Amino acid sequence: MSCFREALLIRLANVSGAYDISGIHDVCETLDCIANVYRIKGECQKALQFFEQCLKRRVRIVSSAALSDKTQVSLLLRTYEDVITLTKLQAKEEEFCDANDDKQRQHEMSDRIGTLLVEMGILYDHRLNKQSKALIYLQKALQVFQKEKDYKQIGNALFSIGVIHVKKSANQKALKCFRDSLVMRKKVSSGAQKEMAAIAETLHNIGNCEAREGQFENSLRSYGDALKIKKKIFLVEGGHVSIAKTEHCIGLAMLQLGKLDEALGSFEASLKVRRRLLGNDHLDVAFSLHSLGRIYFHQHRVDNAIDCLEEALNVKISKLSEKHMSLAETRYLLGSLYIKKDKFAPAIPLLQSALIAYKSSRDCEIIKSDVLDLLGNAYAQLGDNEHAILSYVHSLKIKKVVVGKDHVACANVQMEIGKLKQKDDIDGALLAFKEGDFQLICFVSYSTFLFVIETKFALANPSDETVKRIQKIIYGKNHLKNADLLIQVGLIQDKLNNNDMALRCFAEALRMRRKLLDKKHRDVAEALVHTGRMHQSKGDHFKSMGFLQDAIDIYQESDGAHAAQEFANACRLLGLSQMANGDSEHAIPLLEKCLELRETIYGNGSEQWAQVAYDLGIAKCEAGLYDDAVILLDKFVLLQKSFDASDTESLSRALLHLGKIYIKKRSIDNAMVCFDEALAIRKQMSDNELGVSEVLFHIGGVREAKKQYLESLVCYEESLKLRLSVSGEDEDTADVISRIGEVRRIRGQYDLALENFTLALDMYKNTVGEAHLSVANTYHSLGYVCDAKNDIQKAMQNHKEGLSVRKLILGGDHVKVATSLDDVAGIYQKQNEQNKALRCLKEALRIRRLSLGNDDMEISKTLFGMGIIFAAINDNEKATECYHASLDISARDGSSPKLEAQTLHQIGCVHAANCDYKEALQNWRTCLSKYRESGLRDDHYMVACTLGNIEMAENVLNTS
Repeated sequence: MSCFREALLIRLANVSGAYDISGIHDVCETLDCIANVYRIKGECQKALQFFEQCLKRRVRIVSSAALSDKTQVSLLLRTYEDVITLTKLQAKEEEFCDANDDKQRQHEMSDRIGTLLVEMGILYDHRLNKQSKALIYLQKALQVFQKEKDYKQIGNALFSIGVIHVKKSANQKALKCFRDSLVMRKKVSSGAQKEMAAIAETLHNIGNCEAREGQFENSLRSYGDALKIKKKIFLVEGGHVSIAKTEHCIGLAMLQLGKLDEALGSFEASLKVRRRLLGNDHLDVAFSLHSLGRIYFHQHRVDNAIDCLEEALNVKISKLSEKHMSLAETRYLLGSLYIKKDKFAPAIPLLQSALIAYKSSRDCEIIKSDVLDLLGNAYAQLGDNEHAILSYVHSLKIKKVVVGKDHVACANVQMEIGKLKQKDDIDGALLAFKEGDFQLICFVSYSTFLFVIETKFALANPSDETVKRIQKIIYGKNHLKNADLLIQVGLIQDKLNNNDMALRCFAEALRMRRKLLDKKHRDVAEALVHTGRMHQSKGDHFKSMGFLQDAIDIYQESDGAHAAQEFANACRLLGLSQMANGDSEHAIPLLEKCLELRETIYGNGSEQWAQVAYDLGIAKCEAGLYDDAVILLDKFVLLQKSFDASDTESLSRALLHLGKIYIKKRSIDNAMVCFDEALAIRKQMSDNELGVSEVLFHIGGVREAKKQYLESLVCYEESLKLRLSVSGEDEDTADVISRIGEVRRIRGQYDLALENFTLALDMYKNTVGEAHLSVANTYHSLGYVCDAKNDIQKAMQNHKEGLSVRKLILGGDHVKVATSLDDVAGIYQKQNEQNKALRCLKEALRIRRLSLGNDDMEISKTLFGMGIIFAAINDNEKATECYHASLDISARDGSSPKLEAQTLHQIGCVHAANCDYKEALQNWRTCLSKYRESGLRDDHYMVACTLGNIEMAENVLNTS
C-alpha cells in the first residue's frame, strides 16, 4: 500500500493538465491498485472511494474521443463493475447494520447503481456498438428504478432501451418502450422546459416507430403533439433544430400518405430553419433537400427536383463515405432524372457509384437491378451497346433469382437485350426475343417497366398522371388493361409476401374498374376480394370486412359455377375477418354458406370442403356450440388423415382445438387422446419446439385436472424448457411458469411456488407491462402462497396489488374486481378486522348485483360470506338475514347442495347461539340431508360436525 501511495503522489504531480491522457491513465492505474488492496483487506468503504476517483478520471479519458480507444473503454467498464459491486455491498451492510432503516440513504444508493448501469449501457452502445450488451445493462437499471418506483428514471431508462431496440430493428419493442416512457415522463413532469423537451423527444420517437410500422396517420398525430410542445418551449427567433427535425418527419409521413402539398410545406419549413442554424453544408440540410427533390419528382417538376438533388449530393459527398446508402439513394434518383432529361453521360457515373454502394448490401437486389436497367438505357442511348448489354445481362441474372425467370420483368430485360443485339447479332437477338416472349412484351412489359420506375419512389397509390401516361403510351383509351395488369402484379407481390405493394396494386385496380365498369361487375368484385384479403393479411379486419361485403353483394346477383366459387371464397374470407374481430355470431352463417357451396362444387370429401369445415368448427367453438364444433373438427381430422399430402400443421391445430373443447365438456380422457395425438404429430415436424411446448402445456393442464400433480409438473417443466430454448422470456413462457407455481402450491411446496410466481410476475411486467390481467392474477397467486405460509402481511399486500391492477384495467364494476375483494376480505378476517372484511364483501356484492343480477350463485356465496362475518361480530340478526337471502338463491338454483348445506348449518348455529335448539335441530337435519345429497360421506369433517351438533341439540331438548 505504501508503494502504491507513493507512486500515486508522484504520478499526480507529473500530470501536465486535463488533456494529459497518458498521465491520467497512469494515475487511474495506481488508484485501481490501491482500491484493490483495500478490497482485499475488507475495507470496502475506502476501496469504493478510490474506485470512484478512478472512475471519474477514466470517464474523462474516454470522453476525449480523438484519443480514447476500445482498451480505455474496456478499462472504464471494468471500473464501473467494481464501483457497482462495492456500492451494492455497502448498501447491504448499511441495510443490515442500520436499525433505523434509513430509506433515503438506501434510495440514493439504488439510484446511484441504476445510474451507473445506464452509463454502462450507453458505453456499450455508443463506443463498442454492442447493442445486445447495452440492452442487458439498461434492463438491469430499469429493474433497479422500478424497485425504487423512481418514475423519472424509469422513463429515461425505457427511452434508452427504446433507442437500442430501434438500432436492433425491433421496432414494435421500441414503440412499446417509448410509449411506456411517455407515460412515466408525463407522470412526473412539473412543466419544466427540460422535462417537456424530453416528453417531446419521446413523442417524436413514437412517431418514428409508428411510421416504420406503416401507421402514418398515427405517426402524424405523435409528431404533431411533439411539435406543439417544442414550439412552446423553444421560443427562439428563427426556429430551433429540434423543431426542424420534427417538421421534416411530418413531411415524410405526409409523403407516404400522398399529401404532396402538405409534405412540401413541411420540408420547406424544415429546410429554412436548418439552413439558418446549421449552414448550407450540413447533412441535415442535405436530407431536407433530398426530400424536396422526391416531392418535385412526384409532381413531375423535374428541373426543381434536379436542383435540390444536386445541392444535396454536393453536401453528402463531402460528409458521407462513398458506400453510404443515403448518398447512393441521391445518386440513384438524380441519375434517373438526368435520363428523363436525356442527360445520359452525366447519369452514368452517378448510377455506377450508386451501384457500387448497393452491391455492399444484401437487401438491395431489386434496386441494384433497377440501377442496371437505367445504366443499360443510358449506355444504349450513347451508342455503347457492349456496356448496355452487359448491364442488362447482370440485371436479368438478379431478376431471375428474385422474381423468377418467368416473371414479366425478366421478359422486359430480354426485350431490351434483343433490341440491342439485333444490330450486330441476329441469332442472339432472336434468342433474346424468344426467351422474353415478344408478344407478351407488346401488350404488357413496357407498361410494367414504366409502372416499376414510376412507383419506385411513389406514394401509397400511383397518381392519375402516372396511370394516364402509361395508358397513353401503351393502351390508349383502353384503360382497363392497366387494371388487369395491376391485379397480376398484385398477385405476384402477394406470393412474395410484399403485402404493402400488393395492396397498392389491388386498390388501384379497384379504383380503375369502379370508374370504368358497372359497379356490379364481377371484375369489380374480384378487385374488392383481393383488396379485402390484403387488408385481412395486414390485420386490418374492419377495412377487410367492408370490401368483402361489397364483393358478396355483387356475387349474390351473379350466375355461373365460377361466380359460385368466388362467392364461396368471399364468404369464407369475410367469416374469418369477423372471427378475428370476435364476432362468431355473424361469422358462422357465412362459413356455413361457404361450406354448402363447396360441398356442391367439390364434394364433402375434398380438401376445399375440409378447409372450411375447420374454420367453421373453430367459429362454433368460440360461440360455445361445442357439439357442432366437435362434429366438424372430427370430420376435418378424418379427411386430413385420408389425404395423400396431409397438412400436419392444420391437423395438429384441429386436434389441439378438439382437446380444448373436450376439457370444456369435462371429457378429460377424450381431451388427453387428442393432445397425445397432436403431440406425436408435432414432434415429427422440424423446428417446431414452440408447437410441442404448447401441446405439453395443455397435457400438463389435463394431468393437473386429474390431480396427477407430479406428471403435470413434468409436462409443464418440459414445456418451459422448450419455450426458453426458442423464444426466451415472453408472456407464454410466464404462463407456463405460473402453472408450475400453481401445481407446487397445491402440493404444499410453498417456497418453490413463491419462486415460480415471483419469476412469472417479473416476466409479465417486462413483456406485457404492469397493467395486465396476468399480472393481477399472479399477484393473487402470490397472495394465496403467502397466506398458506402464514405470512399474512405479504398476502394482504399481494391481494391488494392484484385488486389495484384489476381496477385499473377493468374499472371498478367488473366481477373480477369482486373476486379480488373476496380475497382481500379473507385476509382481513384472518387479521380479525371483521369490519374491513365486511366493507369489502359489501362492495363485491354491489358489483355482482350490477353485473350478474340478484339471482346468480355468486351473489349467494357473497351473502353467505357476509353472514359469517356478521356472526363473528355477534350481529346474529343480520347474519340470519344474509344466510336466508343466500339460501333463497342457492335453493332456487339447485346447482350447489353443498352450499345450501353450509348455509343451513350456519343458520342452525345462529339459532343455537340464541338457545333456540328446536329450530337449530331442524336446520341441522336438513343440512345433513343436503350434505349427503352432494355426495359427502359421514366421515367427512363437515358431515361429522353436523352430526355432532344434531346429537348435542337432541340431548339439550331431551333433558329439558
